[in-house]
Amino acid sequence: MHDDNAQMEAGVAVSELRQQVDAMAQAAVDTCVREIPAYRELPASVLEGDLLANTRAVIELFLTTIAEGRPPTERELDLPISWGAERARDGVPLHAVLRIYLLGAREAWQQAVVTAGPELSPEALALAMLDFLGTVTPRVAEAYQQEYADLDFEHREQRQHLAGALLAGRPAWRTAERFGRTLADQYEVITFRLPEPTPGTPASPGGRADVLAPARSTATVFRAIRAEFDRLPDVLATFKGDGGTLLLPALQGEPAHEQEVSRLFARLNAAAGTRCMAAAALAHSHEAIPDAYTEAAEVLALGESLRCAPGLYRLADLAVEYQLAKPSPARDALARRIAPLMAHPHLIVTLREFLAVGCHRAAAAAALTIHRNTLTYRLGRIQVLTGYDATQSADMRQLAAAITAFDSIGGIDRP
Repeated sequence: MHDDNAQMEAGVAVSELRQQVDAMAQAAVDTCVREIPAYRELPASVLEGDLLANTRAVIELFLTTIAEGRPPTERELDLPISWGAERARDGVPLHAVLRIYLLGAREAWQQAVVTAGPELSPEALALAMLDFLGTVTPRVAEAYQQEYADLDFEHREQRQHLAGALLAGRPAWRTAERFGRTLADQYEVITFRLPEPTPGTPASPGGRADVLAPARSTATVFRAIRAEFDRLPDVLATFKGDGGTLLLPALQGEPAHEQEVSRLFARLNAAAGTRCMAAAALAHSHEAIPDAYTEAAEVLALGESLRCAPGLYRLADLAVEYQLAKPSPARDALARRIAPLMAHPHLIVTLREFLAVGCHRAAAAAALTIHRNTLTYRLGRIQVLTGYDATQSADMRQLAAAITAFDSIGGIDRP
């Protein structure tokens, strides 16, 4: 009986508080707009309509649970939960979404202290308020995160769909309009590949070399790359296998554009945690994107077959090698100059390294971790077997062309 009387008294006190609900809701919204920058970005129609109505309804629900001495039901929670999800689509960050519940609770508390009589003590109201917030805010946060994940996936799928359409040479303007996106007139097409994962890396820069951390899995690396490019909504991206293709809107002016390409590649490397192998080609129109992709893909494949150092390459960077790698009787004739070395893989590796360091003996010996006398012996063997002396400039050019042609048709792997 005592509990019933207390509940009736609480109901009377709540009735008095209900007269202040409009003021509480307006005060909470005004405080949000004043203290939280994200709310100032919302249209007036949202602030004066949905947000105010939502705040009022939540305060009403809180007062109802006080009056009836019970937690909110699942059906009653549906509305505040769905409103939290709507704020995700408005671009309001989660901390700002949750804060309005705390601000609304503060306004309700301040009004209650002034309005409520002895039937509803401030302590009892505070406990009820904490119980209510403990029920509502986790559910709102969960709904917000799910909506955000769905929205993030939706945006990512849109960008991948547009990238796929442009790379395939299909018209994409109408699709972009449907997605509410704007396409650039020109794009830099950048295709990249992740390097092979290594067994491990030193645990710390100053740590012992024999203490290795597990290599990051390809899936982990791609998640990091996706997350990085999700921050760049104008960059269209598609991923496949151990690589992907990025479409970067082209800036006017070559220096500015090249700087932007370099920055993008730096972000790719940072996200991957290593230097990637990539190639780029500029498409001056949407119709030119497929050809630009073909060019970039060929340059990337060539750079990999030639064992070029990781980096971003254009056709101009490998123009001579590109021509030598094209199928032709000349390419095959050049490659045959290396044939006598195929029974001695270490000599092919030696020749590659010697040419790669500009024919400097000390640098080549260091790269191969052999003595300089051993290097000299190997170079002599190369001359005996091929008829070309790698230490002579004319012969060196012939051997450089031959090794390029040889590698472009498969060559052999490093031992």
